[in-house]
Amino acid sequence: MSKHFDGATEGETPKANWPGIYKECAKHKKFGIKVMGESEYITERQRRWYKGVLLPHLVRNDPNGETLDWWDTEVKSKCGGLAYLKKEGIVVELKLGDEISRVSIGRLTTKNVGRKNMTNFIEEILSQSMQRGWSVAAPDEELRSKK
Repeated sequence: MSKHFDGATEGETPKANWPGIYKECAKHKKFGIKVMGESEYITERQRRWYKGVLLPHLVRNDPNGETLDWWDTEVKSKCGGLAYLKKEGIVVELKLGDEISRVSIGRLTTKNVGRKNMTNFIEEILSQSMQRGWSVAAPDEELRSKK
C-alpha cells in the first residue's frame, strides 16, 4: 500500500516530513519515490477523488444496484465528458465466417487530461449531482479551484 507525503519548497529547500518518508521507505526492500509538480499532483488527486470517492459513493447509494463501470459511463456521459476528457480507443477484431472486421471502440478516460479539464469536469459533476439528486461529497476546495 502506498502512502502519500505532501511537501513544498521555501526558496530552494524542500520542506516535507522527511522522518516519515524514511520510515515508510525502510518498510520495503525496494521502493520508488515520484516527485510531482503542483499541477500534476492536483490532477492525480482529482482522479483519485473521482475513482475513489465519487464512483464508489454512487454505487453504494444506487437503489438499482448498478456497477462501478455503469456509473463511470453514466457520469461521463451526463457531465460533459466529451468536452473535458480524453478519448481513448481500442481495436477489436471480429471474425464473421471467413471475414475479419476491425472495430474501434472508444471510451472517455481521465488519464492525462490536465488540471484545468479535470477541474471543469468536477465542477460539472457537482452541478449535475444537485440536479439529478446524487448526494455527492465535494472534494477539497484545492481540487476545485481555477487558479
